[in-house]
Amino acid sequence: MPRFGFCGPSYASQSPLVANEQLINWYVEQAESPNSRTPYALYQTPGISLFAKLLPGLPSVRGSYVTGGRCFAVAGTHLFELSATGVVTDYGAAGGNNNVVDDGLPAIMVAGGTSGGLYPGQLLIASGGTLTVFRLDTNAFAAIAGAPANVLMVEFIDGFFIALTSGNTWQVSAVEDATTWTGLAVSQVSVFSDQLLSVIATNRLLWVFGAKRAVAYYNSGAPLFPFDVVNGGFIEVGILAQFSVARVATARGTTIMWLGGDERGANMVFAANGFTPNRVSDHALEYWMSKQATTADAVGYSMQDQGHNFYVLWFPSANTTWVLDADLGFWHQRSSLVGGKAAAHLGRCHVYVFGQHLVGDRTSGNLYSLSIANLADSIGPGASIPIVRTRVGPTVSEESSWMFFNEFQVDFQTGLGPQPPLLDANQKPRDPYAMFSYSRDFGQTWGPERMIPCGQAGNYRLRAVDRRIGKFRSWTPKVTVSDPLPWRIADAYYNPTEQHQQRLVKSYAKIG
Repeated sequence: MPRFGFCGPSYASQSPLVANEQLINWYVEQAESPNSRTPYALYQTPGISLFAKLLPGLPSVRGSYVTGGRCFAVAGTHLFELSATGVVTDYGAAGGNNNVVDDGLPAIMVAGGTSGGLYPGQLLIASGGTLTVFRLDTNAFAAIAGAPANVLMVEFIDGFFIALTSGNTWQVSAVEDATTWTGLAVSQVSVFSDQLLSVIATNRLLWVFGAKRAVAYYNSGAPLFPFDVVNGGFIEVGILAQFSVARVATARGTTIMWLGGDERGANMVFAANGFTPNRVSDHALEYWMSKQATTADAVGYSMQDQGHNFYVLWFPSANTTWVLDADLGFWHQRSSLVGGKAAAHLGRCHVYVFGQHLVGDRTSGNLYSLSIANLADSIGPGASIPIVRTRVGPTVSEESSWMFFNEFQVDFQTGLGPQPPLLDANQKPRDPYAMFSYSRDFGQTWGPERMIPCGQAGNYRLRAVDRRIGKFRSWTPKVTVSDPLPWRIADAYYNPTEQHQQRLVKSYAKIG
């Protein structure tokens, strides 16, 4: 049976006649063995399970951070610490020297100093334009002398805390001390005149982003202001979404990625290759972004799972989450069911700690463990929400000639149904099911769904196949699953009728 590239990325072009592929809650993995049966496979994205509840009634977990093996999270005006067993310590809301302001935007945290060393460990929080310092040795908030105002973001590099302000300046703290800002170590970017929006440190360089340009600084050791511009460290692309920038590990080393643009246009995702911005978005994603009311509120983070380096972009206004496999270059979407409707994935921030991935909920004060072992989204006791996984494959068409299909088979790894088995409406054991449907107009409308059994536990020889498909001028398949299984797809095939096969043979003969 012919293969047609079913296992591939999301790519919905401006016209569905070109491409209308979707990949939702699946990701592509490339086989690394030269003897692999198929070059690509589709695997399930990880589900979530409740790790800790911070406080009831909180609207969102706005930030998380790990330092010295300790895990912190900000939600509302509170700073929390979480233990490896999910025990929550609330260090309080407004009062004393806690100036955490809840503006709904990401709370940025960085840490410096060492426990028991010359400089006490400190956690610096930027939220709502204000700074908060939490001492890691005393577990108490500390007063700040000379704190800069209207802070956009903070960073830590080479023993210095950095604060970027809306006044188009960035300021350096005293050595290893976020409580002391003399007001003397202040800089304005002189190589461009953009409004400064974002900072990030990577590979011992400090990147300062404006709306149209970016420049890299290094620690030169100068006595008054210790940072100077790197020779050649200039990028002719700025940042569109202030909180989209993230450090991303790749097979070629750690880089940064961001949603950017300049005076010529916007809505492209870039990765820094040294001091060269490489485009990593594709035309399909860029077209999607161009249709949104705004993308400037996008929030980015990165994670590494099973050797895949992912860059995650959550678009709050568009209620959508896009994910890039940074090594493969393929995009997919991740979604959660919220109120029974597909929405952006619940995770808005991420840390790896206690041997697991933790994500903060964008809709509540919950933190979740993110793992492929979670076959559904468990947001609390007795609250298990299915994960709907959809693949819209490539369109098969022979220059609008009629095509006749006997069979369509998806090469699922079958026989993975749970034990005890799933139950039907009559409480009798049932197979897990996949839903197949087909489009005659390049994925713009769909025919009825067909329920295809995928095998109870141990039924490994079952084929997930649909028969008597019909005739089409263009044929686009859609496969949807939601049962709690470790879903895996190796490939998919269609089986043409004898009349169709004869036409294919004649067509191939002409090509030859």
